[in-house]
Amino acid sequence: MNDLRSLLAPDDARDAIRALGGLLLGLGLFMTFIRKSTGLGSTWGDWGLLATLLIAFAFLYGVGTLGALSTGEPRPWESVYLVFGILLAPFVLLQFIEAINGSPGSSLNTFWVFGITAGLAAASALFGGLRYGLLLASLAVIVSWSGLWEGILSDGLGAHFGIYRGLLIVLAAALLAAAFAVWRLDERDGVGRASEIVTGAAASAVLAGSLSFPKVFAISNPFVTVTAPASSLLWELVLLVVSLLAVGYGSWLAVRGPAYGGGIGLIVFLILTGSDLNDATPQGKIVGWPLVLVVVGLVGFAVSLLPGIKTPDVDLETKLRGRAPGSPGGPGTSP
Repeated sequence: MNDLRSLLAPDDARDAIRALGGLLLGLGLFMTFIRKSTGLGSTWGDWGLLATLLIAFAFLYGVGTLGALSTGEPRPWESVYLVFGILLAPFVLLQFIEAINGSPGSSLNTFWVFGITAGLAAASALFGGLRYGLLLASLAVIVSWSGLWEGILSDGLGAHFGIYRGLLIVLAAALLAAAFAVWRLDERDGVGRASEIVTGAAASAVLAGSLSFPKVFAISNPFVTVTAPASSLLWELVLLVVSLLAVGYGSWLAVRGPAYGGGIGLIVFLILTGSDLNDATPQGKIVGWPLVLVVVGLVGFAVSLLPGIKTPDVDLETKLRGRAPGSPGGPGTSP
């Protein structure tokens, strides 16, 4: 173990070379998989393709984990290796299904493949210190959850969009509960790690409100047939509220993930409501969402100017982080 620590000892120059080497190796092996599986000349068998992907995954995820364990915390090159390895994981598992003559595209295979991917991502956060692993785990859980219900519901999710939207909201609530648990249990970086899961929760809720978005492409082209649920006032309101909460959370605690997710949600909301998809005969009326948003925005701005409005005496950000300002690792100090 001491020899491993000495070989992987932190060094900026060596770390940069190591990160570059890992990226090139992973890209080269994955490119080999693509060329030998798509009929560009001679192709390889399923097991040869699986071996190619497995070597890339084992090297990147394995060496990244060993490096993080040996140095105590993830260095940039270790994070690169772990993220690349996690992204390769579903390809490895799907190719394994192909090699044993299974059905890689079946919904239940999607469920367990992305469930294992979520587990690998969570393990990279737990044992390798990769904070972004929790975000990748949350996104993989969304895919896994969707695959599970695609197999359970008769005729798939496409025949039950209303139920699917509700299931995505349930998953978002579960992810928020997981984020709360991480915040309470992780004294070192509880807010940072929890925020990665909050980003996943925001993605699940924004997806629920955005399922009508493909119908936008059918507005200008009547020959395009789109399978998507109809837009409704309820889900437009859900999309708006969730997006605003995500942006507010990200701005309040200075974390990018939830803010980006909320920003995407607001863009989708703008397009959906601007197109007036929930009106059978849209006429571009100002009465409705445009007027409501302007009035509420003006009221909010006016309220912020009232002299009687006082900010809370408690620094909620400091309370959330569990550290006093200026203390090691607390707000106002360098990372």
